[in-house]
Amino acid sequence: MDLLAQLDELIANAPDDSTKGAVQAIAPILYAEAQRYSQTLYYVLQTREGQWQVITLEEQRPPHREKNVIYAYGSEAMAQEAGDTSLLPVPMPIIPLLFQLLAAEPVDSLIILETNGQRGWEVERGKLLAQVQSILGVPPDIA
Repeated sequence: MDLLAQLDELIANAPDDSTKGAVQAIAPILYAEAQRYSQTLYYVLQTREGQWQVITLEEQRPPHREKNVIYAYGSEAMAQEAGDTSLLPVPMPIIPLLFQLLAAEPVDSLIILETNGQRGWEVERGKLLAQVQSILGVPPDIA
C-alpha cells in the first residue's frame, strides 16, 4: 500500500472528529518521515500477546546511557533471523508504525533496517514527537 493510501486509512480509522483532525494535521510530518525509507512495509517482532519486542541498548563508553528501541525489519526473513521462535514477525505499514511510535513509551527510538542490509535508520521518538507537538500546539510535558 502506498504512503498516501496508508495516510487515508489512518485518518479514516481515527475514532472521532477531533482525533481525525489531529491525525490530518500531523499527516505531513508522518508522510515526510516515511518518504526517507525505501519500503512502505516493515516487520516488527512481537510476543504472542501482541506486545512489540523492546530492546535496551547501552552505550559502550561512559556515561553508558541506555536507550529502548524497537527494530523494524525490511523483510520477514530478517525479522525471523533476529528473533527467537517465541516472537512473531508482524507486517506493519510505515505510516501506522510511525504513528504508533508517538505513543510507545518508554521507547526512545525506532530502528529501521532495509532489506539490502546496507542501510539502517534511527527515528528518535522525541524528535518526531516535538514536530507533532509544534503542529498541534501541545506543550511538551503533556504528551
